[in-house]
Amino acid sequence: MTTDTVPAGAKDPLDAAARELRARIRYVSARDELTAPDSTINKAAADEPVFVLRARDLVASMTVEYWEFCARNRGTPDDKLERADRQRRAMEAWLEKRLPQPTPAGEMPTVRTAHVERNHPHSVLRSAHPEEPVFAIVASDSVAQEVVEFWAFMAERNGAKPAKVDAALHVARAMAAWTSKRVVGLQERKPRPVLSDGSAGGGGVVLSAHRPRHRMVTLIRCLACDHSEKVGEPPYSEDLLASIAETCEGGCPSCGAQPTMDEATGLARRVLTTVMVEE
Repeated sequence: MTTDTVPAGAKDPLDAAARELRARIRYVSARDELTAPDSTINKAAADEPVFVLRARDLVASMTVEYWEFCARNRGTPDDKLERADRQRRAMEAWLEKRLPQPTPAGEMPTVRTAHVERNHPHSVLRSAHPEEPVFAIVASDSVAQEVVEFWAFMAERNGAKPAKVDAALHVARAMAAWTSKRVVGLQERKPRPVLSDGSAGGGGVVLSAHRPRHRMVTLIRCLACDHSEKVGEPPYSEDLLASIAETCEGGCPSCGAQPTMDEATGLARRVLTTVMVEE
């Protein structure tokens, strides 16, 4: 993916919007991620697989929201969750939006390492607007695999081309194979081994990696009688999501209350909703 160019002498229309956004939200931009010594991408192992979300991406903000959900379930501290939430809000407010497109063949490797993302001229960080909000996901993050899988799922549902979805799933598999895992903000990064040539090594790969179980489950709750029952736990399949949505359109299985129609607006009022609770 390459950067859209602005004609010489012309003002970038995103510059003014970025300044206003900066004044409202203290977020991390593509420039910050590349230049700050303590940024996620700069602290990652050189050969560590990474997946960078940019605000222009139509499904980026909802993916960051899912990262928050997964990270909270693992016990990630509030300050890290608040940082992610700032990134999500900044992404939602970014003016430019489009569906991610496949990278031209041969331009970039499918699985990008931190080194490639930092230095390749066509990487996401170097292609993005310097002030564009970004969110870097690294393989050592314990929730990285399922978050990238969620991105692929949402991209597919929004019409992304199969090649783009398949590439993301390939990245997710590479992240699952990375052996060094930690909960962001709760566990320190493990020291990187030094290789024979003096460079820092990575976490290595194995064929499979343990994925911690979620502590949260989804309940359907009746707004009329407060009856609730468990309907599933993440990660959700497409069939389960469709089943939950269909159930919420109907009546309460306990008290029999049914959805009603607001005569003034013509909108339906449901009696069932969903809530997330700790199991």
